[in-house]
Amino acid sequence: NGQGFGTLRITYLKAQSRNGNVGITWKTDKEENLREYEIESSSDGRYYKNLGFIPAANNINGDVYQFENTVNYTDSAFYRLKIVDANGKWLYTEPILYKINKTTAFLIYPSVINSHTINVFLNDSFDFIEVINMNGEVLLKQNLSGKTGKVSIPVSPDMSAGIYVVQLRNESRTIIQKIVVQ
Repeated sequence: NGQGFGTLRITYLKAQSRNGNVGITWKTDKEENLREYEIESSSDGRYYKNLGFIPAANNINGDVYQFENTVNYTDSAFYRLKIVDANGKWLYTEPILYKINKTTAFLIYPSVINSHTINVFLNDSFDFIEVINMNGEVLLKQNLSGKTGKVSIPVSPDMSAGIYVVQLRNESRTIIQKIVVQ
């Protein structure tokens, strides 16, 4: 799957859900005389817009790069890299498609909580939200009664710092996401 460009080889290019955004990760096995990687996205696979760039490390043994794109979770998107060398020459990787699915559309953002509020973004209705500690104890259970959109759930200021699981449930499915309370 690697794209060759002079002394560059991309061995891995993937887009996945990360912290309420789409995380684009790529790995090279060698690189030399490169200026930067420009990250581009498209809703239709034909017309791309530049999202930003990351300077090339030019590591002879390759490197791993990551970029996060904030999305509104209404549609799928294509992503590609524009690789620019030190002389300004460039080439594109093959585009990859990131599909927005029902699982990634129910998100808690940010996933690090320091404001005593959990913000949940719901495209579909759920009956309950639960906050569960790592011992399996339910610390908070709130009736969502079919709400959609942004729902703010207050969290007790007495909740200890740590990792918790937020569980959204309705009659047909359960969705789980980890959060960190600071």
